[in-house]
Amino acid sequence: MKKTLFATTCALAGAAACTTPGINYEARLMPESLAAAETRTVQVERFRGPGGGWYARQFETMIANTVFDGAAWFTLADFEYGVPGETPAGTYTGHVDIDDYDWHEYHRTTSKCIEWDGLFDCETRVDVEELCVEERVEVSAHPRLVDADTGEVVFSGSYGGSSSRENCYETGVYDGEFNKRLKRKRRSHGLSGYHSIGFAGLDAPADLVRDALFETLRPIRRDIAPRNATVRATFITEALDPVARADPRFQQALDISSKDPFTSCAMWTGMAEEYPEAPAVIHNMGACAEATSDFQAAQGHYAKAAELSVKFSSDGVTAGGDFLKALRKLSNQRSDLEVLEELTAPWLPVEEAKEPAQADS
Repeated sequence: MKKTLFATTCALAGAAACTTPGINYEARLMPESLAAAETRTVQVERFRGPGGGWYARQFETMIANTVFDGAAWFTLADFEYGVPGETPAGTYTGHVDIDDYDWHEYHRTTSKCIEWDGLFDCETRVDVEELCVEERVEVSAHPRLVDADTGEVVFSGSYGGSSSRENCYETGVYDGEFNKRLKRKRRSHGLSGYHSIGFAGLDAPADLVRDALFETLRPIRRDIAPRNATVRATFITEALDPVARADPRFQQALDISSKDPFTSCAMWTGMAEEYPEAPAVIHNMGACAEATSDFQAAQGHYAKAAELSVKFSSDGVTAGGDFLKALRKLSNQRSDLEVLEELTAPWLPVEEAKEPAQADS
C-alpha cells in the first residue's frame, strides 16, 4: 500500500468527515461477504418482480465495472463481457419488490409574468393556480449468489432504495378566475394520462421504480467485492489527562490537523515525550501512524491509549469507548488486509515458487 499522509478539507470530504478532527487516507477494504468476493467468475440471471429484467441488466453492468486496485474484480461468463463458453463459478439472481408507493396532490398559487416590455422587464404579472402532484416509491432488492457446483446460496441480502418527484401544472385559474385566453398559451402536460399511469393503474411509475432500484446497486457492490476507499483516522479531542489538557499545543494540534497533518503529527510526537501517560496524546499518535499505513505501530499506540484511559473512567475498570472503537476498527482492518493479500496474491506452482530462493543461495 502506498504510504501517503494527506488531509482532505471540509469542502472535499463533506461536513460529516469534519465533525471529528483526523486525517484521511487511502485504504483497501474487504466486503461483508468473503464468499461473494471469492466467487469471481459469475453470470447474472433475471430477477423476478417489477423491473426485474431491467435490474438484472443493471446488476450485470455493475459487476462488469467493479474495479479493485485498478483492475476488474469479476469476470462475466458471457459473450459480451467475458470469455465465450467460460463456466461460471456462481450465478446472481433474486427478486425485487415495490414496498410502498405514495402520492398526493395539492394546489398552490405562484406569481407569473404574462407580458414583457423587454428583457427582465415584466409588464403584467398575475397569480397562477397550479395543481401539484408528489410521488414517492420505496423498493427492495433481494440478490443471492448460488454456487455452481453445490447449488448452495453463498450470499444473499436485502437492500432498500427510494425515489420521489414533484410535478406542477397550471390549472388556467389566474387571479382567482378561469382565463381561457391565457390557458391556451400553456403547454399540454397530459395530466390525465399522468393520473392513469400511477394512480388509476395502482402501479408505481416505471421510471421512479428504476431510480429507486438503482440506489441499491452501490451498497451491494460494497458487500460483494473489495474496494479502494478514503477512510479517516480520527483524533481524540478530549484530553483526559489534566496536564496535557492545559498544554495549548493539544488544541493547536487538533485545529491544524485538516490543513497541516504533518505538523499536527509532529506536535503529538513531541507531547508524547512529555506526557507518556496521557491517553488522548498516545491515541492521536496512533492515528498518525494509521494514516501512513503503519498499522502495527498504530495498533500498539491504540492499545496503550485504551489501557491508559481506564484510570480516567468512572468505574476505574473500563477503557474509554472511543479508544476501544479505534482499536477494534484497526484490528479488523489488519485482519481484512491479510485476507485481501491472499485473494490478490499471484498464484505460482510450488516448484516455481522455490526457484528464486534457490538461485539466491
